[in-house]
Amino acid sequence: MATFRKSIPFYLTSTLVALCAVLALSACATLGRSSALTPAEHLNLAIAYEYDGKLDLALREYERAAVGAMRSRARTGQGNVFASREQWPEAEASYRKALKADPDNVFALNNLAWLLAQQNRLLEEAEQLIRHAIALCPDPIEPYWNTLETVLKARQAH
Repeated sequence: MATFRKSIPFYLTSTLVALCAVLALSACATLGRSSALTPAEHLNLAIAYEYDGKLDLALREYERAAVGAMRSRARTGQGNVFASREQWPEAEASYRKALKADPDNVFALNNLAWLLAQQNRLLEEAEQLIRHAIALCPDPIEPYWNTLETVLKARQAH
């Protein structure tokens, strides 16, 4: 069975630093208002739940975050949770929803390309996706190059 290498840690690296600051600031800001969370707060909560392995709670919060400007990031997070559970159709659908909301979401581009390569299908699309992600990054990170290498190897073998 093909394994799926998540790029969640790379997504979390940049997000976790902001998470502490956002949660601290939002806690101060919400003292005088209702307990309703903003989409950004739901997204940060989802990331924290995912990091702690509370995947059902993470999915719930990603769904609540999937509105407006947070839609693409939330759908990418959902895709990561589904991929970690090896729920491939759900992961693919989530990544595609993320890209529909933001075609330049490099995390969704990379993760969908990786998923397709691991399943040895739609390899031309997978190559286009990862090349687009690399083109968007001023200094592409190593996992993106690894994804491109994986896609190219799959295409050669196919």
